[in-house]
Amino acid sequence: MKFVYETANGANYDLLCAYADYNKSHPTEAESIIWDLLKAKSINGHKFRRQHIIKDYIVDFVCLHKKLVIEIDGQYHLEDNQIVKDKSRTEDLQNSGYTVVRFSNEEVIGNTAEVIKNIKKLLMEVIPPNASPKKDSAQKAPSTWRGLEEAGVCTDAWAVDAACSGNPGPMEYQAIDLQTGARVFHFGPMKGTNNIGEFLAIVHALALMQQQGLHDKTIYSDSYNAILWVNKRQCKTKLERTPETEPLYQIITRAENWLRTHQWRNPIVKWETQKWGEVPADFGRK
Repeated sequence: MKFVYETANGANYDLLCAYADYNKSHPTEAESIIWDLLKAKSINGHKFRRQHIIKDYIVDFVCLHKKLVIEIDGQYHLEDNQIVKDKSRTEDLQNSGYTVVRFSNEEVIGNTAEVIKNIKKLLMEVIPPNASPKKDSAQKAPSTWRGLEEAGVCTDAWAVDAACSGNPGPMEYQAIDLQTGARVFHFGPMKGTNNIGEFLAIVHALALMQQQGLHDKTIYSDSYNAILWVNKRQCKTKLERTPETEPLYQIITRAENWLRTHQWRNPIVKWETQKWGEVPADFGRK
């Protein structure tokens, strides 16, 4: 029998344990703030572990029951080499069934209440792997989205959105299935801008839909600029191209090349926030 806390690989365990113990003894200010709120199960009653070893990584905080990882990023996470490492680490953890959310030191220290609000929201949304559905309970979209179809929203759709802490700053984007409320994909964080994230989210959705044969599924975005850029097949950002933003520019180039070499018929529709409320893919950080 494998217990929920048995998440580490054996080969490097002793070394990782030493690092984890050191990190516990030398927390950053932001880590201390979050741990004071997590350690007493004060967030929805969920148990968190800090500086926990998963595979060959030490994550800042994790709720193993929900497989939710919380990472607190200092300034060095904006360095181009670290951005690449963080992306690879996040993808590996996601492939192992974990949901990974990242907050900057500045977010935690300057807006603790908003960070905790987002963690609580994630704990409510994340479904633990291998969870058994209740009998006679059909999967439904979140109650706040009900009635959208009557309002004219096509629910055979994915909604996309991006979030960025600063302009530029750590940027991420995601897609949500309007029929199930499930997250379809998530990318980031990577230094960029909100408009770039919105653009890449649409292209990511188009490419994935084409790969899965979903040629008639609608894409909703609340960004007029991003929709325009996709239609023009060019990301017209003014973000300075530097060694720090080069990884993002390489992704933009791939996205533009995909747009220029593929045809699609998926409707890309502007999400009408004033009529329908926040787009369902919104990160809730406004």
